[in-house]
Amino acid sequence: QYIVSGSADRTVRVWSLTSGDLIRVLKGNGGAVCSVAISTDEQFVVSGSAEKTVRVWSLASEETTQVLKGHTGGVLSVKLSSDDKYLVSGGGYPDNSVRVWDLSTGQ
Repeated sequence: QYIVSGSADRTVRVWSLTSGDLIRVLKGNGGAVCSVAISTDEQFVVSGSAEKTVRVWSLASEETTQVLKGHTGGVLSVKLSSDDKYLVSGGGYPDNSVRVWDLSTGQ
């Protein structure tokens, strides 16, 4: 079982929930990571950042599998649906929007 955190150093960190050990560091965000979520099967992580994008990360490969673009401000919140098929993201100023993404299409 994992827990994830985002940081101003542009990384997503994956921690073991049982031991508290750092398991992985995901690098590639172009700005501070403001929000993160992990899928129910713990196969992927999503991150919202100050670079105005949402990234989907494979935990197996530690690579970005999707970059979702559309916000005009930093992405301050991300939340996966209970079936991990959809993602809701919230943008900060000047965007001030909530977007719903279908992860099968990236739209």
